[in-house]
Amino acid sequence: MRKEIRGYNEVREAARDWETYSSDLLGDRDVRDYRQLPLEADPPRHTKFRMALNPVFSPGALRPLAPDFEAHAKRLIGELKAKGTFEVLEDLVIPYVIGCLAIIYKRPQDYAEWRSWGPDVWNAAAYQRGEDVHAAEEAHRNRDFNAVSPRDGKLLQAYLDKVFDEAEARVAAGEEERDIWDFVAGLVIDEQPVDRKEMQGIANVLLAGGRDTVIKLLSGFVWHLIEKPSDADFIRESEEHFRPAIQEMARYLSPLPRMERVPRKYAVGDDASRDTDKYVLLGFVSANHDPERFENPAEINFERERNAHIAFGFGPHSCLGQNITEIETVAFLKGILPELASWKFADEPNLVWVDEPLADGSSTRYLDKFKEIHISLT
Repeated sequence: MRKEIRGYNEVREAARDWETYSSDLLGDRDVRDYRQLPLEADPPRHTKFRMALNPVFSPGALRPLAPDFEAHAKRLIGELKAKGTFEVLEDLVIPYVIGCLAIIYKRPQDYAEWRSWGPDVWNAAAYQRGEDVHAAEEAHRNRDFNAVSPRDGKLLQAYLDKVFDEAEARVAAGEEERDIWDFVAGLVIDEQPVDRKEMQGIANVLLAGGRDTVIKLLSGFVWHLIEKPSDADFIRESEEHFRPAIQEMARYLSPLPRMERVPRKYAVGDDASRDTDKYVLLGFVSANHDPERFENPAEINFERERNAHIAFGFGPHSCLGQNITEIETVAFLKGILPELASWKFADEPNLVWVDEPLADGSSTRYLDKFKEIHISLT
């Protein structure tokens, strides 16, 4: 059993202390052989890749896209009205998130393919076969990469091979940049063009890193706002209420429950030869539900004061896509808020709860997954 660092202060300090708890590791070892960049690197390498990607993730680049996100949400909702009933993840949230990625990355031609992968690219093949992939997701939640599961990286790899063959050819020919893959293929770090493994590592973060986490956050909003209409009213009162609501839902849901780090003395040699039992886990759920830091942490409180959660991480490796998440979520809320009064649960939402240990030895009941939420339109 790997050591898990728990508690708000302890997790926060460990996340900041990259010299002791390194990110120099290969995660998802069951489905890929390259490192996510800049996520799985330490400064200064991490910093150089992060700065290179800033033109994609900066608020200045993303805010002009917000009207397109909102229009996309309203278009999806309009289509659902004709159905009378719909399932939140399949019919609304997943198409919305994928559509936003297609807008950001200027790849509308990839929407159908990305949509076919479902909420998690590593379970894409099983998703397409209609299998229940919860066991695989639970293994991933526990960072158990040795578990038998349907996780598979072949679909994503085939896609990356195709798009980077095309992008490298365009870059070599000096053609004008047209989309995200041209941008990535043209990056230069330390006066050296990025190689194919580095391109794949960046693309993995762009396509896989925030996909399932944003899907969980938006599904959580639909579930909660129907459960508690007064919180929907609170958000409607002022646009200033959007951000605290998003921060509180992120804290409560902690879409990434834990993340791996490797103690510095074990960050040696190639990944295949390392003893991963020596790796540690940063317990973000335990941090965001720490009763010493958050009053009544098991409650969703949009008016919570001093909500310095770490659902987006902390320190140099804080979430690269936090700006995307917030801008996408605001646009999504603007789309659904006028409609929520006519949305009712068609049946009991199918949710997965788990008992997560806290630093003091107690536990919290944590909402791990939204499996199905069926809505009827009244």
